[in-house]
Amino acid sequence: MTGTEPTVIVRSVLRAMGMTLRNLFRKPVTVHYPTKQRTYPERYRGLLALVYDKDTGEEACIGCRLCEMVCPPNVIKVEMLKTPERNYAKSFTLELYACEFCELCVQVCPTDAIVMMKSFDMPTADRREMLLDKDRLHTIGLQHQRAWATGNKLRDMQAPPKGAPRPGHAAAAPAAAPAATPKDEGVKA
Repeated sequence: MTGTEPTVIVRSVLRAMGMTLRNLFRKPVTVHYPTKQRTYPERYRGLLALVYDKDTGEEACIGCRLCEMVCPPNVIKVEMLKTPERNYAKSFTLELYACEFCELCVQVCPTDAIVMMKSFDMPTADRREMLLDKDRLHTIGLQHQRAWATGNKLRDMQAPPKGAPRPGHAAAAPAAAPAATPKDEGVKA
């Protein structure tokens, strides 16, 4: 046994006890939920929900299944109902207990039908209650405040600024003289 091992152990224990002693007299930061609601940042995004179209009052989902295709854990299932006027989602199910909250479904939705809400509040003791159907998702959309991000806003944020030259275009880069090749240098006129 070397002479430094006990010294290192004692120093580590004293440092850990010092941290414990400092935190012992701090004011607790526990939020007593649900009697006291916690305030969330402006950009907080929580539960997923389906919304209605503001102009027509109809459900915004057209059943295109893009959200189902892009979902990494495959927790979204959509069946389309085609009508002469437009398409609807005949059924829409979301397995919230397996959702990663990656927000890819929100980003690909062409009609901004699936959005994230500013709430996470959905406590349950039964896992089956986390299997959400279309009606339950619409109810969540009506109950909670919508987060700032929609699919169109997120896509606009990722797009290049309007009016900025795109890389690779001839108009953006000045015309350059062709470079001399080694073959051209060896030839004399």
